[in-house]
Amino acid sequence: MNFPTIKQCVSGVLMLTAVLGTTAIFKAHRAHALPGQMVEALNLTAQQQTELDAIKENARTQINTVLTADQQAEVGDVEGRELKRAMRQLDLSQEQRTQLRSIREDSRAAMNEVLTDEQQTQLQAMKAERHGQRHSRRAEALNLTTEQQAELDAIKENARTQAEAVLTAEQRTAVADKTGREWMRAMRGLDLSEDQRTQLQEIRQTAHTAAEGVLTAEQQAQMQEMRSQRRGQRR
Repeated sequence: MNFPTIKQCVSGVLMLTAVLGTTAIFKAHRAHALPGQMVEALNLTAQQQTELDAIKENARTQINTVLTADQQAEVGDVEGRELKRAMRQLDLSQEQRTQLRSIREDSRAAMNEVLTDEQQTQLQAMKAERHGQRHSRRAEALNLTTEQQAELDAIKENARTQAEAVLTAEQRTAVADKTGREWMRAMRGLDLSEDQRTQLQEIRQTAHTAAEGVLTAEQQAQMQEMRSQRRGQRR
């Protein structure tokens, strides 16, 4: 299966931009490759934004080529978080998972080529900050005690240690130095065996049970409500 390269895709979009104008090209994209706040904070040039949008569109085209017609229908035309959520619901084969992981890695590498070293560092810092803010908001909303927070952090760290012990050396390298959603996203992109998936599911379930044991009944109910609200906002 031959896909257009990232450079071919970007070159094509830049050529069309020159002929038709930037506005026409941007209308073809339902959403930019990065959220508006990140685009502004990173101070992207118009050319960088165009190249990033082209990379995103090319990745989406490749993803659709990997999926079956039924899977494409399930995913529909959603973007961003909705697309990721829809993709997680698909019954993908191991070959499809491998192809999709390769597409994600190629796209991420291509995006890094567009960004300067300073912008890449800034982007990682922004993602880490967002993760920390979500963590803090959750702790405040649940009114966790210092002891509860320490116990939950220990459970999370233990689960990660156990999860990475299940992985091969190559797989551990792929998720190294990642935290929060980035780590979970990297884990989902791994080409795991059925035995590994079973072991990881058991680790997640054990950690979930342990975390619930730390929370009071009221906090557990509040956590469920927060999750339901978050899912509702993404629909």
